Amino acid sequence: MTIRDSPITINPPAARKRINWKKFEQELSLKSPKLTTKLSNPTEIDNEVDSFTTLIKSTIEKCSYLINKPQTREPLSPDILLEIATKRNLRKDWQRTRHPAVKTMLNAQIVYVRNLLKEHRQLAWDRFTSTLNFQDQSLYKLNRRLLHKKPASTPLTTNSGQKIYDTKSKLELFADTMRDQFTANPGNELLEVSRWINELNGYSTKSSLFTTLGKCLELLKTYPPKPLDTTT
Repeated sequence: MTIRDSPITINPPAARKRINWKKFEQELSLKSPKLTTKLSNPTEIDNEVDSFTTLIKSTIEKCSYLINKPQTREPLSPDILLEIATKRNLRKDWQRTRHPAVKTMLNAQIVYVRNLLKEHRQLAWDRFTSTLNFQDQSLYKLNRRLLHKKPASTPLTTNSGQKIYDTKSKLELFADTMRDQFTANPGNELLEVSRWINELNGYSTKSSLFTTLGKCLELLKTYPPKPLDTTT
């Protein structure tokens, strides 16, 4: 077995954290040092700044907690997991033997598992909707989520297929894309396009539409049109 693509060297995004700022304020107020003596030289000032910075970092780390996404899907029952495992085994047997009877059993198992999953999703949806009510605004929140779906947030990808997570690499990718987009296309010069550009550059807008209409009205006054011939 060979690996064609190179392994990803960028670390995946870290887990999302939130900070309890009230707890942070309380912890920092209790642990913050109280200066009783005056600082006499820059070295002492730097040491106090370093210790206070370390205290702030440790307090933030202590008051941070991970955001656990709620489990929106119900776990599959053991019976469904067993049928899925059977389907996978039948697929392996079909890929190894290519026997028509195994292929028939595999197709039947695929349809059976598909129906089981469809029924499971429908029952899970019915149980979820039965818990909604107007008092805790859960029905309103569900309606809002269905009407205003957020687009999927996927990481940016370079031309080589490498995913980008850090801010600096994203900025460099945007800069390269904008530079390529606004770079002139070094193609062959077309005579028709060049002649059309020269005509546009040499076009004079002194004789506007209103001036042309005014001249037409003057010509109509000087040379009125002949009456219509109704006899022919």
